[in-house]
Amino acid sequence: MQKHLAFFLSLIFVFGSIAGCLGSDDDSNSDKEGDITEETGNEPDNSTIEPDVSPYAIICPDGTNGTLEWGVETCAEPDIFKTADVSNETVNLTLEWYNIAATEWGNYGPVEIYVIGDDLDAAKDLEDVYCERHKALDANWNEEWDCANENYQIFTRYVDEGGAAISTFKRTYLEYDFMMMIMSAKYPGPEEDDYKPVTLHEYFHIFQHSQISDECSGDSRDACERDPKMGGKDKPWFAEGGAEFMAQSLYSTQDGVGENYLREVMQRKLEMSQEGYNSQDEELDQLGYDSEVNVYDVGSWFIAYLIHNEGESAFIDGFYGDLDELGFETAFENNFNKTKDEYLAEFYTFFSQPAEDVMALFPEHSDTEEQTE
Repeated sequence: MQKHLAFFLSLIFVFGSIAGCLGSDDDSNSDKEGDITEETGNEPDNSTIEPDVSPYAIICPDGTNGTLEWGVETCAEPDIFKTADVSNETVNLTLEWYNIAATEWGNYGPVEIYVIGDDLDAAKDLEDVYCERHKALDANWNEEWDCANENYQIFTRYVDEGGAAISTFKRTYLEYDFMMMIMSAKYPGPEEDDYKPVTLHEYFHIFQHSQISDECSGDSRDACERDPKMGGKDKPWFAEGGAEFMAQSLYSTQDGVGENYLREVMQRKLEMSQEGYNSQDEELDQLGYDSEVNVYDVGSWFIAYLIHNEGESAFIDGFYGDLDELGFETAFENNFNKTKDEYLAEFYTFFSQPAEDVMALFPEHSDTEEQTE
């Protein structure tokens, strides 16, 4: 039975903080026409024409004016949806850690968060909501390939596979740009502590993508400048390494997290990746998602090494601030004082050291509290 959008939204739509705040082209044009006073030769020139209303204009939660535009920090909160079997507690947890990341790295959008549980039918229902929502938001949304079908599972695959992801919709054929964040009930689930740094990891991808203005065609066979600016098409070393290290680093500073947390995480990553990486000959920036080497972990170590040498500001503000205009290679050299290839060669030497020498990047914190009997 065809399900109506209004019915699903009443069940599943959790927060609509930016709904109704976006100015549409139709509304803007209508307002302008109503405010134009025609001049005549016998009347004083007291006509006024209101300025164009930006299609990105919104009203902030505090009542002030703001904007919701790709690449521009915003006051807007994300729209969040859940499958019917997901608790409000999980939604609140997701938003809590999303907001920690947005506070740290800047609040970007537009973002839609979809939290997927264990119920396959509920995930299918949410795919219907998603489809109807974007058909209403964008006249260019194509139901045939942008909505779920037998070859394109949007949410249902997360019921079995779990995980989390960011999808970008900055495409040449769409008018409404947005990013979609998917969080699932497993690998990790919300009852696990790992769910928190994973949420931070996914938000860092939102930060990364927000620094790139290029549009893609939507056809994976077509070249798109977004890919090299993320470190290379299907090459996760820089984008995933950056998201993973920055997420774990931020999580390590939160209340209640052990002071050796980051060291312990990086030691596990070293144990899982060092031997495999050093025993093969392919460069880090050429390893794909299907590599036998744990590229996420080696990439995390590369970003840790880079930030240790150059500082976090050079990475966040410098490199990402220059990336869109200059491209990856030039932004890298301008902010890190070496070419990418030179830095990779230097890192290879660093990562080839004995594990204890590599771990010197993260000194162990000792318990300085006095022990009393």
